[in-house]
Amino acid sequence: MIQRRDFLAALACSMAAPAILAQTQAQTTISKPARFILGFPPGGSLDSIARLLSERIKGSYAPVVLVENRSGAGGRIAMDYVKAAEPDGSVVVMAPASVMVIYPHVYKRLSYDAFKDFTPVSTLCTFQFGFSVGPAVPAEVRTITQFAQWCKANPAQASFGSPGEGTMAHFAGIMVAKAAGIELTHVPYKGGAPAIQDVVGGQIAASVNVLSEPLPFAKEGRIRVLATTGAARSSYLPEVPTMREAGFRDFDIQEYFAAWAPPKTPPRLVNALAEQIRAAVATKELQEAYASRAFQPVVSGPTELSAMVRADFERWAPVVKSTGFSLES
Repeated sequence: MIQRRDFLAALACSMAAPAILAQTQAQTTISKPARFILGFPPGGSLDSIARLLSERIKGSYAPVVLVENRSGAGGRIAMDYVKAAEPDGSVVVMAPASVMVIYPHVYKRLSYDAFKDFTPVSTLCTFQFGFSVGPAVPAEVRTITQFAQWCKANPAQASFGSPGEGTMAHFAGIMVAKAAGIELTHVPYKGGAPAIQDVVGGQIAASVNVLSEPLPFAKEGRIRVLATTGAARSSYLPEVPTMREAGFRDFDIQEYFAAWAPPKTPPRLVNALAEQIRAAVATKELQEAYASRAFQPVVSGPTELSAMVRADFERWAPVVKSTGFSLES
């Protein structure tokens, strides 16, 4: 038999539960679950960063924060999904800058407008690329200049891989070839991991990747990173020169991951999420995670991100045009 005091205790708990839940929700920016939408498969660098961020801001920005992978079409499926989402702060796309600053110049029929269809929230980090070669290239090739000489002597083997057509890594490879005065056949992959694996296996001569991807293989001596694409050497591979140091002036290519909300998302929600991201990135856990992936924890708010996208959009327009490269859809 239930005792009176047990009954009263249970009744008190049941009455308090809604109040506790309401208090928890009141402490969050939005009261419904939030979703980070990614246009790429689980397991990649962006995916891991997004999941760490989701754990850090749940309970403060939203009661629950989920990561949802909507892969396909080079990330464009995710962009289309968020473009049409409710502007209530519950849906955010996290993507590389390429989808905003390069895709509009590449795709003849892009289904979204980088400036009208999204609300900038925050950058997540910046990173540079590494130009790597593997066992398909003789071991004595240690510089970009030596690689160029080898390519001229072996044109049938002169190739480079990238995470896909129209990505910033793809155009970085084109710019390396142009700067070195060589012809390189582009081999597109569905992501950077399979591209670098084929370099390690000797199936292709070279590849351009987010620096975190060749880093472990370079440390093991299985591949050689001939140069990095940023303005300064990476602290993760301090022995590797930049393209500028290799003799190619004005060569500076860095990309960033960032977050965008649907159009017309209220500034209050956008600014709140940007501040939550900034606070999360400042934690020791995120700092260590970034370091392990050779990412620089640079966080810029909505206004700064908007300016970055506009500047990079204009910067890449003549580069893409000069290559003559385009895609239908």
